[in-house]
Amino acid sequence: MNTRYYQPIPCGANLPLDNPHAFSVSMPTYQDVVDYEEEANGIFDRVKNAYPRILFHPYVKEAAQFIRTKKDLDANGTCYILPSLKSANHVAELSETSPEIYAYDEYAIAYFPVDTTDTPADYYAFMKHCGYMIYSREAEDFLRSHDIELPEWIEDYNNTNPEEKILTILQQGYGKSRITLCGSGMNAIYAAYAAIKESVSAERDIFVQYGWIYIDSIHILRKCSNEFHQIGRVTDFEELKTFLEKNGKRVAGVITETVSNPLLQSPDLPALAGLSRQYGFTVILDNTFATPWNVDVTPYADIIIESLTKFASGKGDCMGGAIIIPEQSELSEATEKTLQKYVIPLKGRELQRLGCTISGYHERVKQANHNAAILVDFLVHHPQVKVVHHVYSAATCKSYCKIAKDDSCYGGVISFVVDGDFQTFYDNLTLPKGPSLGCDFPLAMCYTLLAHWDLVNEPEQKTLNEMGLSPWLIRLSVGEDSPQLIIEAMEKAFKTLRS
Repeated sequence: MNTRYYQPIPCGANLPLDNPHAFSVSMPTYQDVVDYEEEANGIFDRVKNAYPRILFHPYVKEAAQFIRTKKDLDANGTCYILPSLKSANHVAELSETSPEIYAYDEYAIAYFPVDTTDTPADYYAFMKHCGYMIYSREAEDFLRSHDIELPEWIEDYNNTNPEEKILTILQQGYGKSRITLCGSGMNAIYAAYAAIKESVSAERDIFVQYGWIYIDSIHILRKCSNEFHQIGRVTDFEELKTFLEKNGKRVAGVITETVSNPLLQSPDLPALAGLSRQYGFTVILDNTFATPWNVDVTPYADIIIESLTKFASGKGDCMGGAIIIPEQSELSEATEKTLQKYVIPLKGRELQRLGCTISGYHERVKQANHNAAILVDFLVHHPQVKVVHHVYSAATCKSYCKIAKDDSCYGGVISFVVDGDFQTFYDNLTLPKGPSLGCDFPLAMCYTLLAHWDLVNEPEQKTLNEMGLSPWLIRLSVGEDSPQLIIEAMEKAFKTLRS
């Protein structure tokens, strides 16, 4: 246990603390969050690093700048670095932009001159939603290979059999499934989606979002599908059935989550699998939150996705994703083969780091389950809590119990809304506060504000109300330390509401 995680942490500090490859960043006050979303008050003078898909790591920026200089490109233009020429050209095609694309070593940069008629942000949006990015360790290795000095950072790696180690542990959870490792969870999701879209018949042109899933998954479906249909609540199963009665033969795939982010709701997977057999669509299931240790979902999905960045790693500092094809999947050989076209392989030090940190994955989840059960009980009975979302909440408890391995499988995430002034509670909560989850330390995130700022500012917050999402929702990744430390921190914050 690191006691520094239970003391005030300044805005902009890396989470994990002191780690140059950290995937979260401290945003300890409500005003920090507002400033971040509105890009105000010099927030990016303090916040230099954040989740790698949201904010480029300083090493990645430096690597892109290095190549730009070597190519003698104007520093006033916009430059992005990508894993390959193939990925850079694919993003240009998807985003309908025309950057100048240059190869350098094995990488590529996409360059937009200052006078471009394109919008570089459009290119970047597709680039990040496809997972076609490089991350801090790869950028660090690139810079060092070109004799650029960087600070030393000592960490543990598996230098002998990292891929074998990862696959062995995942197969302990997913059984005799076929598993492909990807550079990120987002790349795994995009590869699955793109392979289905490319390989199914032309008349299957609809993708369905079932439940309120991760925002970047929604973006992929919305931006790339010929037709996209959203059913925002997994409790609206009858709505899904009605839609399929009219459009089932046109549906290529349904994407959902176990459990959903951030409401922690579970679809009725056996019933969904029955509909997929009836209408012939593919079920794509993101199992990052539940993990294979808490649920058995292999009988009910054709493609399972897991972001290994989260609980599988447990450290909050390395990227990775997995595409799992269950033994009983009805996915066609053509689709499975097509997947590989869109995958960015997990490699290099990122692979070696994950090959080390994935040890203890099962035990990590057991501890998180234990902690979450205690914290759910605390929050449910607390007079200053309006609502608590957890996997056994009444709305989808029956659905979750159909796939849960036993009644202790709480998962490592809880969401809740306090009864009182959000800013007062949040500002006085002495826990690490920032985006991401699945770390060995607790991490609180004002999820709706950071993930759905546009919807928070929508007139009357219409979409949030329809989806049952409070703008003041806090998502808590419980970590592996004693839950009593979290309870003590929350009680101190609750007392400020009463003073």
